[in-house]
Amino acid sequence: MTLFSFAYNNIKRDFKTYLYHFLSCVFSVLIFFLFSTLANHPALKIVEDSASIGIILFLANIISMIFSFVLTLYSVGNFLRNRSRQFAILNIIGTSKRQFNRLIFLENIIISAFALSIGIVMGIIFSKLFLMIAQTLIEGLELSFYLPIIALIRTLVMMGGLFLAISLISPIILRKKNVLDLLKKKEIAEKNYFLHSMVALIIILPPTIYFHIIEAYFSFIYILELLSFISIFYFVFYLIFTVYHFVLKKNGNIYKKNNLIKISSFKYKINSNIKTMTGATILFCIILTSFIYIIGAPINADKDTKKVIPYSYMYANWENKSEEYKDKREQIIAKKLEETDNFKKLTVSYSMLKSTVRTERHIILSNTMYNSISDFLKRDKISLSDNEYFLVGVNGKDNPVLFDKVRDILVNHNIDKEKGSDKRVIALSGYFTSITVVSDKEYPEISKLLVKDKIYAFEQKKQKVIKTKDFDKLKNEVGFDQKKETLISYYELYNIENLTRKLISYVGSILCVSFLIGIASILYSRLNSSIDEDVKKYGIMMKMGLKREELDDILASTLRWIFILPFVTSFAVSLIFVILINSYTLTSYTGLAVICSGIYIFIEVILYILIKRRYQTNIHRKISYD
Repeated sequence: MTLFSFAYNNIKRDFKTYLYHFLSCVFSVLIFFLFSTLANHPALKIVEDSASIGIILFLANIISMIFSFVLTLYSVGNFLRNRSRQFAILNIIGTSKRQFNRLIFLENIIISAFALSIGIVMGIIFSKLFLMIAQTLIEGLELSFYLPIIALIRTLVMMGGLFLAISLISPIILRKKNVLDLLKKKEIAEKNYFLHSMVALIIILPPTIYFHIIEAYFSFIYILELLSFISIFYFVFYLIFTVYHFVLKKNGNIYKKNNLIKISSFKYKINSNIKTMTGATILFCIILTSFIYIIGAPINADKDTKKVIPYSYMYANWENKSEEYKDKREQIIAKKLEETDNFKKLTVSYSMLKSTVRTERHIILSNTMYNSISDFLKRDKISLSDNEYFLVGVNGKDNPVLFDKVRDILVNHNIDKEKGSDKRVIALSGYFTSITVVSDKEYPEISKLLVKDKIYAFEQKKQKVIKTKDFDKLKNEVGFDQKKETLISYYELYNIENLTRKLISYVGSILCVSFLIGIASILYSRLNSSIDEDVKKYGIMMKMGLKREELDDILASTLRWIFILPFVTSFAVSLIFVILINSYTLTSYTGLAVICSGIYIFIEVILYILIKRRYQTNIHRKISYD
């Protein structure tokens, strides 16, 4: 019998042992294939790799690859630990180190080959449904079914390479274990690495904080951030359990009910438990934070676009052409718009400080002009005294500020009292550097030494959506000099933003579901990896008088540690991330976070119940048969 035949028969005769690892591989291939099918769809050929949509699809593939690597490697680790006695026996009967490594390698290659084949077949079967759902959710894309040859080749190459790498790594996991260690493995409690985790935290966290303080952002800092989070969670969970254990011992509660058994059971596998809790917490944080953003992104597309460009159309010429030239262009645009829909228009006249930088535009508006804009945009009007000024936002996000060069002009005219401010824009976000409103009486005097200019705004009354090709046609008919003038459309920005956000929402939702399945898989794998020794241990306790209800409580205790505590921790961390997101985005996600949190808690309760029942059922079934 060849070594390959021996490896194949091992899998065939004891497939239950290989099942979890096999399913993890199949699921990883399926997710990667579906994303590749979407990314290589003919309808997206117009999307350049550097465009936002191309970047989203590329990142989705990268994230799914990383997720597949972590999930598969974790399942391999548990799979090999479960078979450690078998490997020890093979060494005892004379299997050489080379044969031992080749056997592990061949077993993983066989499993990976079958998983790759089944995952791709399932991907082809479900790709039509996957594309149909995407087409329904993402307006503007016609994602018909096609034969995904490129996706097939990419999956074979990328996932095949990933499985090959894991197969090469697998023998290393057990390389340092001798025969005696493998035979005794299930009888030896794991070491406590509390001090090691503290040292790791001290080494990694300070440089991470330092680089953030000096704002030295580079690629490696993201690795440091991830390592810092891992170190923090690892240390905190160790600390929580250590303090909990110490308190129970001090107050004597450790000897009440089944606390001693619960503590001992968790402590026996403390290193595995803490690592599982750390991984679950990080995944929980990613899922909840991402879930809030990807759900809210499409919902807020209209509001966010309005904060970037408040008008249906805005025409501007930054080369200081004559007013006659600008007015003529405005008339041409109005005539073209009149052919498709009723609209209203507004000419925004302002004075601008002289500047050697073309993109720097500090402007001053009269009170009347600002009120005309407010009436046009259905906002509140203001009334300024001669010594008052009002500030207007320029990017839709930050509160407006008064620049020194503008302040000097105002002070020269005895204008020193701020009436208020509004961070909402009155032009394309970023077009103006600052906007200051003064009284009608002071404006003529101030504007004498400033540059006069204007922009033109158009608002359609009925039409809410316009296709990008129609807008391009309008620009071509008007005939713009792209280097000197521009016509900005709300609809053009909205179409791009809406498509991008819906794609993020769809792809992100699939990734979140994958991560949830991954968490459930990791937690169940951790419990299932020690099920045989748990059956042996608790079977003896049942004979000594331990009741079934008490056993269920003991089993649930470990799950509460490795599931509920990470969930609660990640929930608190994610709420902090939401606050940070609010500070960097145009729209608040707080309200949506409350709704998503409710959904999130509901899903996690269901997962907890399913895992707990499955674990308890497996234990009871084996105890009753033994």
